Amino acid sequence: MKISGLATLVVLSASTAHAAFTLNQPSSGGAAAVSSRHNRFSQQHHAPLFAATLKTTPVQEEKTGTTVGDTRGAALRLEDVAISRGATPLLKNIQWSVQPKERWGIVGPNGAGKSTLLGAITGTVRMDEGKALVGSKVRVGYLKQSAVSGSTKTVAEESMSEMTAIENAKERLRIVSEKLEAGDYEEATLEEFSDAQEEFEQVGGYEQEQLVDTVLKGLGFEPEDSGRLCADFSGGWQMRIALARLLLSQPSLLLLDEPSNHLDSSARDWLGKYIAGYDGAVVLVSHDIGLLDAGVNSIAEINGNTLIEYRGCAYSKYLEEKEFRATSAQAEYERNLEEAARLQAFVDKFGASATKAASAQSRVKMLEKMKREGKLDPPPVAVISKGRDPELVLPPPPKPIGEDLLKVENAVIGYDPNEEPLLKNIDLAIPRGMKLLLRGPNGAGKSTLLKALRGNLPHMLFDGTRTENEKLRLGVFTQDLAQELDVNARAIDLVTAYAREGQDGNILITDEKARNVMGRLNLAGDKPLRKVGELSGGEKARVALSMFSLKASNLLMLDEPSNHLDVGCINALAKALSGWGGKDGAVVVISHDRSFCEEVGFTHVGTVMNGKLKLEQRPLQDSDWDQYDIGAANSKFE
Repeated sequence: MKISGLATLVVLSASTAHAAFTLNQPSSGGAAAVSSRHNRFSQQHHAPLFAATLKTTPVQEEKTGTTVGDTRGAALRLEDVAISRGATPLLKNIQWSVQPKERWGIVGPNGAGKSTLLGAITGTVRMDEGKALVGSKVRVGYLKQSAVSGSTKTVAEESMSEMTAIENAKERLRIVSEKLEAGDYEEATLEEFSDAQEEFEQVGGYEQEQLVDTVLKGLGFEPEDSGRLCADFSGGWQMRIALARLLLSQPSLLLLDEPSNHLDSSARDWLGKYIAGYDGAVVLVSHDIGLLDAGVNSIAEINGNTLIEYRGCAYSKYLEEKEFRATSAQAEYERNLEEAARLQAFVDKFGASATKAASAQSRVKMLEKMKREGKLDPPPVAVISKGRDPELVLPPPPKPIGEDLLKVENAVIGYDPNEEPLLKNIDLAIPRGMKLLLRGPNGAGKSTLLKALRGNLPHMLFDGTRTENEKLRLGVFTQDLAQELDVNARAIDLVTAYAREGQDGNILITDEKARNVMGRLNLAGDKPLRKVGELSGGEKARVALSMFSLKASNLLMLDEPSNHLDVGCINALAKALSGWGGKDGAVVVISHDRSFCEEVGFTHVGTVMNGKLKLEQRPLQDSDWDQYDIGAANSKFE
């Protein structure tokens, strides 16, 4: 399946690519040493390699919103940043610094402003006030949630296309090598070659191929994928190409917005370890608890228009520290109120007394000081409150319709009848009461199988049969549903229209009912009345989840439902699925989110690999989260 469009991964520079690296210039060696180095370079980097890597169209860059300035040694410094969404303040007075070796995770509810803050740092979102400063030698790399490579190059070419330091050093070395090959052995040429070779070695030129292989393998690519065209890969794999390109560019400040979307458990584990060992600063927006725990060493929570730092806290420690701060702040506030009440009582009792007037006046001043210092103000909501946990209630299945809901027999499934099918000889029956998790590496065919089960693409079934109960009502929630919403429509209008339409719709669903459902998912206030295009990515996902929850179904199918949802909504969905259906409904889910899956309580596990489905009736096991044999997946064109 081909994906078209502009590349949205950007590598942003505070200065030129040359300024991102400080190179020592050693003195030249003798002619023999130069000859040896020249031969080594020529053997590893012959002219055809240059043709493949240097004569490519540069990736489109976007303007950076950062300014080179005095960061006081930090990689990034935000000063008095304020951002609004329309007339509504989103972020106020943000003060924050990221030191060169720190790895920050940004957390908070959907719509709080996490992605907006990254956009402001990189210039894609306008700041109302304040500024973002970077150091003079800081190079910024940014991966958006929606980043797709969109390149016509091969995977290897695209992945290496932003390795500017190596490519610049390689070009310099190539030029001087040609002089030597032409017989120019002047002292200046020999010295220039020595310097160029030293620079090439320092920036990792001789390890470039190994580094590229390591990153691509970690993200799930097979060796033969390096020579394939990016355009031949699906959207999820294009995201991986974009991520590989960013990681290989090795920016000194790495900004990642939900990078684990579209990654399977193996790639997520690898990415967490890569981030943990990254030789630079990292800012990671994610709802993936495993990735946050593995990769970051500090947390910044965005909530209530502000940013609260938990420096030196990994995610698990942040949760403990947040609870401690909340308890401490509330206790101090209550002590201050008690003290103020005691002071006020004295003033009320003795304020008119001639003998106690001085003491009463002293206490009045103490009260005024407490007020000035904010000691009588309640703690910020972001400190003392977790906010109201989202709630999701799924309507129960309609009346029982029989034992068998849906099945496929001897199914051969793919996209192109002229090519090898993705899946062969698939037998799967879904009875009422089943809760099935489909697992396996990305590209193995899980989403393809789900589409074939849904029956919305009948041409995918090359052979075999698909049979569904004639009274079946099917509910579907996919990771891309939020991106398919009409951006010009009001959120409430989309929710009510979806709930009322079709033979399984309910014309009695009122706007008030829909708003109640949306409100329980924290789409409250005027958010239901906004156009979808004005909502954040996470809020769009909540709109889609509201639509999903308003139709009664016998069978629910969900494809990576936790993508784009915050932790609260993920937990609410898992809890709803856990208690839904009883003996009358069934659930089929594709997910790599371990905590989500363990909450649902699956009765069956289906592993999709090598074009086959292995179905087991059992609960989840620890071994289900071990790394997959990536090489066993026979295709990535899902």
